Amino acid sequence: MTRKNLAFAWTLFLATLLYSSLAAALEPCHLPNFSERVECGTLSVPEDRARPDGRRITIHYARIKATARPAAPDPLLVLAGGPGQAAMDFGPLLGSAFREARKRRDILLVDQRGTGRSAPLRCALPEQAIAQGDNAAALASLRACLAELDGDPRHYHTGAALADFEDVRRALGYRRFSLWGGSYGTRTALMYARQYPDSVRSMVLDSVAPTNARILLSSRHSQAALERLLADCAADRGCAGAFPNLARELDAVLALPAVGPHRGESVAQLLRGAMYTGQHASVLPFAIHAAANGRSQPLLGLYDALAGWSMEGMTFGQTLSVLCAEEAPFIEAAAMKRDGAGSRFGDAYARNWRDWCAVWPAAAPDVGLVRAVVSDAPTLLLAGGLDPVTPPENAQLAAQSLRRSRVLVAAGAGHIVSHAGCAPRLIAAFLEHADPAAVDGACLAAIRRPPFVLANGQPTL
Repeated sequence: MTRKNLAFAWTLFLATLLYSSLAAALEPCHLPNFSERVECGTLSVPEDRARPDGRRITIHYARIKATARPAAPDPLLVLAGGPGQAAMDFGPLLGSAFREARKRRDILLVDQRGTGRSAPLRCALPEQAIAQGDNAAALASLRACLAELDGDPRHYHTGAALADFEDVRRALGYRRFSLWGGSYGTRTALMYARQYPDSVRSMVLDSVAPTNARILLSSRHSQAALERLLADCAADRGCAGAFPNLARELDAVLALPAVGPHRGESVAQLLRGAMYTGQHASVLPFAIHAAANGRSQPLLGLYDALAGWSMEGMTFGQTLSVLCAEEAPFIEAAAMKRDGAGSRFGDAYARNWRDWCAVWPAAAPDVGLVRAVVSDAPTLLLAGGLDPVTPPENAQLAAQSLRRSRVLVAAGAGHIVSHAGCAPRLIAAFLEHADPAAVDGACLAAIRRPPFVLANGQPTL
């Protein structure tokens, strides 16, 4: 055997050993809200990336194999939103947004550090204190959680998570990822592409949170979404007939001293979350009308449904660790005032986060975080025209420095578009050819706002 052939055989032998050890590390498992058996694995990483010999945490991930073999060499790494969501809880999206992409690609779900199964920073959301506008009680709740927390919140920022994702890529033997990010996950994807450009083949960014825009300053966007809701109701025969004075009724609700346990500035926040999805927004005119006429139950029921999802799906400690390192330090009082000016939502939302971050330990702010990400990776950006927090203008802003990108807007969609209408097919097609210019998004026009709910039971909440 020649020296060249011997070297090749030795390389092949080592690769076989690596594959065997990897296969042994992945075990069959099941994910919430997903019926198929998948593969799960773990990876030990330093909690403090600057001290590799210090305390270690375990990152959990799952791989859902492509339905066709052989699979494309680049799996789709799904980057969850929030911040605070766990990707391994994305079972419903596997059967909707990624059903077409999965025909050719493995789907990789990694619980970001601080979320889900990956050393979660579990803190109870001080919901009652927030509703009552009792900031002192909210801060006391955070301090109590910190006293019992297993982990140092300063090491659970996005930068550390990027290194975790890169370690997972190396451990699984992939040369490159394709990335899907939703909401905050779009910022994670952009930062990953900047930090590890050779590890990224392509990106799909849905409901974009650019690094050079502050996602806590969303009152202006929420106001625009609310005005669109009022206009759409007025243009709809059924909605206009049922609620002919909706704008005045909205003002009356916002002038109430309380709606259930919600007092003062927190009353307006009841509306913000309801506009994230078209299904919930379709109930909002009825809920506003009922509250203005002394029946707060529909509005409170809408809030409870949304808050329940949020509290179950978010790991609040990790939410704080990210926002307190990467958002709050870059928000000035003047910017909060401008964002809230002329809005029914004011600056309470951003102001609360700034107050909470005053007591929450976080990584030192890095001014580089707020720079636009420049990338040559082929990128498809999706935006919902009804989105109250990450509207199409955010996608356009991000695209300015993404040299091979295209923005597609679903005018009738809210926050997160990938599961709706033809979007799953467009995503899969883009991942195949990685050419943004070749994607025809005309079919997204078929996505419409759901019919407005006009009375109890039409349909039920």
